[in-house]
Amino acid sequence: MKKHGEVYPATVKRQFGSWNTGLDAARLSTTKSTKVTPQEVITAIQALADDLGRPPTAYEMDDLGEHATKVAQQRFGSWNAALQEAGFDPHKRRNIPEEELLKELTQLCDDLGHVPSTVEMREHGENTIYPYIRRYGSWKQAVEAAGMEYRGYPSGPDHPTWKGGYGDISYGPNWYKQRKRALERDGFECQMPDCSIDRETHRELWDRDLNVHHITPLDTFIDADGVLDYERSNRLENLVTLCRRHHMLWEQFAPLQPDIR
Repeated sequence: MKKHGEVYPATVKRQFGSWNTGLDAARLSTTKSTKVTPQEVITAIQALADDLGRPPTAYEMDDLGEHATKVAQQRFGSWNAALQEAGFDPHKRRNIPEEELLKELTQLCDDLGHVPSTVEMREHGENTIYPYIRRYGSWKQAVEAAGMEYRGYPSGPDHPTWKGGYGDISYGPNWYKQRKRALERDGFECQMPDCSIDRETHRELWDRDLNVHHITPLDTFIDADGVLDYERSNRLENLVTLCRRHHMLWEQFAPLQPDIR
């Protein structure tokens, strides 16, 4: 469906609650029961949280999860209630003041030494990209509202092939799988010498998962037509696990690479 269909699967899931329910509505056969149990919803939330390294947002559940947020709402009454049942703190803030959003974006730009990408905002920012999308319509417009020049490979509605949803188009569809493999290979620890920060410590310090960094920058793998060769950019040997502090240092000195041998 993602490759050949005109409607993105996440759109079907948001509309009908699940892919199979959408198939039923279209009078097409399904391969399994459309009845999703509360435990299956909880398992899906926990599985996606494991892939992301943090509790998923409703948008991420729609785009990347096995079941849509509509199913979670039907089973538990609300998305936040479903998060709580899955063992996570609910997302409480929605109407974040514009001044606070722009201040965070500007501060992160200062920390990184460049305008942050959507994935960098997810990894380093206090908020995800979604408050910016809701307020400004796209990440590009949010960056420009902060008085900065938009850079980098487009994603979301800024991407020419966008068909709905807000997955990590900028890093490629295999990003979460490769990110997880890099974390496992590196023992869920920052790979900078003398840095003892592991996943648990990182979450205590910054309330988010460890970062996975591209050793050779992404723009190296973008061709003249603006197409990212994500198979090469996300290969395991080009990824390294870093804590937030050391990731920012690597970003500032890119393309120079610290010696981690």
